[in-house]
This record gives sequence, structure tokens and C-alpha cells, in this order.
Amino acid sequence: MTNITLKAVWGILLAGTLSNNYALLHFLGTGAVLENQDHNCKQSMLLGLGVTCVMVIANLITWPIDAYILDNAAYLQPIVFVIVILIIAEVLKSAVKGKAGDFCNTNFAKFAINGAILGLCIHNTANDYLTAVINSAAVGIGFAITLTVFGELRQRIDEDAVPRAFRGLPINILIACFMALAILAF
Repeated sequence: MTNITLKAVWGILLAGTLSNNYALLHFLGTGAVLENQDHNCKQSMLLGLGVTCVMVIANLITWPIDAYILDNAAYLQPIVFVIVILIIAEVLKSAVKGKAGDFCNTNFAKFAINGAILGLCIHNTANDYLTAVINSAAVGIGFAITLTVFGELRQRIDEDAVPRAFRGLPINILIACFMALAILAF
């Protein structure tokens, strides 16, 4: 077991939340962010919380699988990780089905096939177990913040004031670009 200091934990949390943002800086999971234009703050936070839960649980499971089972068969890593993520998303969906209502049916698929979760699981195999778990929580929080801020910024834009050629996806990409530039300042 690795000795990890409180200072290192804060560094991992800060880096995962801000400067290592998977949606804006690694371009993983951007589909969920760009499609998040019609959700209010509560729905965005719920989706972000779901992604964070799947990220943490997936890393808790995939790291030992990679370290102890797939050590000599690295070519199986993506397929095994995708299967684990799909199972986790399905179990989480059935666990919160009554509490989340219709939102559960439409949006759980977004993080079942989210590239940020798979990318994080693959990147975290290079870390030790504790660092991987802390990093997955931090990246999940950063993803949730990105979803919420993007949704709020998108709702504040007056579509009539945007030139016709920039309506829809182009303005969403511009908002994401400006958010990425702001994150790069950290």
C-alpha cells in the first residue's frame, strides 16, 4: 500500500477537478456535455453525480482486474472495461429507477457509453489503487461541474441573438471552447 499524504490527496483532487478535466481538455465524454443544453441545474447535477458514481465504482473494479487478471492480456482491457462499465451503469439504473423517474430512462445511457469513464479507467491503471480511486472521484466532480456550468451557460444564451449559422451545435462547441480556455488558466 502506498503512503499518500494529505497534500498529495489535495493535489490529486484539485488536478482532477480543474486542470485534468476529461470533457474539456481530454475531449472524452464531450457528447454528454454538448447534449446537456436542455437540462436544468438539478438534472445536470444528477447526471454528473451518476457519472461520478460510475467512475468511482468502475475504477474500484477495473483496477484490480487489470492488475491481477489482465496483466498478460492487455489487448482485452478495453472490452473488459466496457463490459464492467455497462454492468455498473445497469445496476445503478435499476437501483435509482424509482427515485430519478423518467430522467433515469433517458440519461443513464449517456454515462453507460461515456468515453470519459472508459478513458479514466484506462488512464488510472498506471496509478496505484488509492491514487486511482481519488483521481476518479476528482475527475467525476470535475465532469459534474462541467455539465452544470455548460448547461447554465447554454440556457442563458438567447438563440435569436445568435447568428443563424452558429445556432445549435456550433454555439455549443464555442461555449465548450471558452470553458476549456478558462480551465487552462488553472
